[in-house]
Amino acid sequence: MKKLLKGVRTLAILCLQWGDTGKGKLVDFFARYWAHIVVRCTGGSNAGHTIEADGQKIVVHLVPSGIVYPKAINVIGSGVVLDPGMLCQELDALTEHGINYQGRLFIARNAKLVLPHHLVIDRLRDMAKSGRIDTTGRGIGPAYEDHYRRVGLIVGDLLNPEVFVAKLKRALEEVVLLLNSYDTGAIRAIMQHKDLAEGRYYSSEGFFNIDEIAKAYLAWGERLKPMIRDTDRWLRSQVGKKNILLEGAQGTLLSIDYGTYPFVTSSDSSLAGLAKGAGLLTKQVDLVLGIVKAPYMTRVGEGPFPPEMGGEQSNRWCGHEATNFARERGYATVEEMEVSEFSSIPWDDPDEFMFGILCRIVGKCWGATTHRPRRPGWLDLPLLRYAKQFNGPDVVLTKLDVMNQCQKIKICVAYRYDGPDHWFDGRSCLRTGDRIETAIPDAEILQHCTPIYEEFPGWLSSIGQAKSEADLPVNLMDIVRFIEKEAGVKARILSVGPDREQTVFRD
Repeated sequence: MKKLLKGVRTLAILCLQWGDTGKGKLVDFFARYWAHIVVRCTGGSNAGHTIEADGQKIVVHLVPSGIVYPKAINVIGSGVVLDPGMLCQELDALTEHGINYQGRLFIARNAKLVLPHHLVIDRLRDMAKSGRIDTTGRGIGPAYEDHYRRVGLIVGDLLNPEVFVAKLKRALEEVVLLLNSYDTGAIRAIMQHKDLAEGRYYSSEGFFNIDEIAKAYLAWGERLKPMIRDTDRWLRSQVGKKNILLEGAQGTLLSIDYGTYPFVTSSDSSLAGLAKGAGLLTKQVDLVLGIVKAPYMTRVGEGPFPPEMGGEQSNRWCGHEATNFARERGYATVEEMEVSEFSSIPWDDPDEFMFGILCRIVGKCWGATTHRPRRPGWLDLPLLRYAKQFNGPDVVLTKLDVMNQCQKIKICVAYRYDGPDHWFDGRSCLRTGDRIETAIPDAEILQHCTPIYEEFPGWLSSIGQAKSEADLPVNLMDIVRFIEKEAGVKARILSVGPDREQTVFRD
């Protein structure tokens, strides 16, 4: 680690795929052993990670994971959309577990507020959609929309009651007109949810009870007041003096600017978005570590996924079929059902759909926020070649141990385009049979891409005890070097197990 971080003062850790790559483990590792400051830069409560305290696991969505280490200051940056009620719930959970956050948690005064109408709009849209994108229903997209429509509220407004109420009324003017086109009964039903104060925010006139909303939000503001700072300015003052860790949320392929649009999140989860969301410039980041799950990967929600194990069958199962199957059999979650029903699948099962379920079980690939099953597929080098362009070549390969018993490893090295003629730009037209080396993050193109694979023998041994590259099987290192050569990346760290210490650094 010392060699890797020589001369590094600001480190960004982010995902080069669709999230769920195990970056939480790496953030935890560097927060424990290196960082003075840990910054959550983008997204909101649509992201989630698990932290451990006193042997118990706590799932948090907004608090940076460095909060469990007493020496680290944690920052919720200006690029975050913040639900203050959910944040206060997380703070209560930390207190219950004996974690003292006083004086160690700062909140950007100009972080964007998630308000009740954002949750209502988010859930109404999901109900009305035929082509689902599968949001988390946490109001993230609508909150960012209000920001760019220039009617959004910020955390600092919680400290100024008159300003908060005036800006809320202005923001609701267009919202009420929009909601008039929806079924009133559906709106009322949504607002009975616990996330919306079980109906207290609802009014039969204008849909929203502004007095109740203001009462709740201003109370949260009073509680959070000691933590609210001009974090952009403060973080810039710490560059080059303290070890700053920028903690990514979601993944580059979910970036609103660079991801597989339209199946993306509402913020920029690439390096550019992280730096901006912390109030920094990208040139102030000394090292970027892109997390890559290998030699399999996953995505959650809708969208094309060329090397998906089981193809459309897997997509349907992870979309709704698994949930229905679990309910019919009395299981509380899809995870509980799959572990109970499918753990006996053999690693040499020729059915890729079933093999994918086994990968999900062993890799524990269910969303921390939504609990949805993540769709498994083989590592996609065209997408990796694309994502590294925005973040740099230094990567961490994670979840390698999931494939310890796999006899045959496949890696997608390119695509064959099998769709109708499609103009990529004014000079280039894709035609059936064309080979694509670097992915084009356009759903209209990706949905017609057929993966081209290279196959490798598995290593068929446990790697969890490895302390150095010399301890790892030859077959595994052959695959690692192949990924490096074909994708133009350098695997600086190999994660060989879920524990913090199961981490191999390479020269």
